[in-house]
Amino acid sequence: MRAGWLLLLAATTAQAAPPLSQAEAGAWLQKMADAARRTAYEGVFVARQGDSMQTLSISNRPAGQGNESRLMALDGTPREVRCSQTGAVTVIADGNQIKIEKRLSRRYFPELLPADTQALVGLYEVRLGDTARVAGLDCRNVEILPRDAFRWGYVLCAEKESGLPLKAVIIDGEHAPLMQYTFAEVKLASSGNPMKPLARTARLPEVPEPARRLDTEQIVATALPPGYVRIAAVKRRLPNTTGEVEHWVFSDGLTHISLFLTPSGKPVDSVRGQSTHGMVNLMRRQVGEFQATVLGDAPWAAVETIALGLEPR
Repeated sequence: MRAGWLLLLAATTAQAAPPLSQAEAGAWLQKMADAARRTAYEGVFVARQGDSMQTLSISNRPAGQGNESRLMALDGTPREVRCSQTGAVTVIADGNQIKIEKRLSRRYFPELLPADTQALVGLYEVRLGDTARVAGLDCRNVEILPRDAFRWGYVLCAEKESGLPLKAVIIDGEHAPLMQYTFAEVKLASSGNPMKPLARTARLPEVPEPARRLDTEQIVATALPPGYVRIAAVKRRLPNTTGEVEHWVFSDGLTHISLFLTPSGKPVDSVRGQSTHGMVNLMRRQVGEFQATVLGDAPWAAVETIALGLEPR
C-alpha cells in the first residue's frame, strides 16, 4: 500500500512544472485560502493516516450566509467542531454528558492555509501538477514544498473554478505521505444554487474556565525555526489534568507546534518521541522550574529547535 502511494506521489511530482514565480505562487495560495473561507459548501471527507481512517461531514457558510461552519465525526467518538465569529469549540459526547473544549484556532481541512498566505511564499516552493478528479469535480494539483527541513510539504488539489481544496496530502522530505484528506462527496454553492442555512442546533453552555492571557511569562523562547512566530500564549485547563497549563502555539502559517508548560517540583527526565506514522514529534525537558513539552505535526528539526531554545526569563 505504501509503495502504491509513493508511486502516485512520484508521478505527480514528475509531471509538475518548474517552481512558480513568487507572484504566481502567492496568487495560487491566496486563491485556495480564500476559497476555503468564502465558499459555501457541504460534504463528506475521509481523513487517513497510515492504517487509521475517519469519515467526517462538514458544512461551511461564510459571512452573509450564516457565518458558521461545522465539522462532525461520522464514526468513532462523537465529536463536533463549531466555528463562528465568536471563536471555535470542540463538542464531545461522553455518555450522557457533553464536554466542550475551547479551540485556539479553527484550522481543519479544507481550511489548512492561513487567511494571509504572503509569508508562505518565502518558506515554500509552489509547483503546479497535473489535473485530477475528486468527488466528481475537476481539480488541479498544487505542490507546496518546503525550502528547508523545518516543515512538511503539501499537495492540494484545487477545484477548477473556485479553488477550494478537494484533497490534501501532507508529505515528508522524501515525498512519502503522512496524512491525507479527500472529499468523497461535496456540493458547492453557486449563484443559481445557494446553500440552505445550517439547521439550528442546541445552544451550548458556556465553556468552563476559558483560556486566558498570561499575566507574566517566566520562560522565553530564544530560538525559533525560520519563519515561525508565536501566535498564541494562554493559560488553560486541559482534559485529564489538574491545575492550569501554559499553552503556547508557534506557526509559520501552515505548520503548527505547541508548547505546554507545567510547574515541576522535581527534575524532569528529557524525552524524545515520535508517533507511529512519523508525523507528530515531541520533546520534553526541564526548563527552570517548569516541565516543557513541545510537540506538533512537524519535522523533528523544528520541534527540537524550539525545545532547546527555551530558557528561564
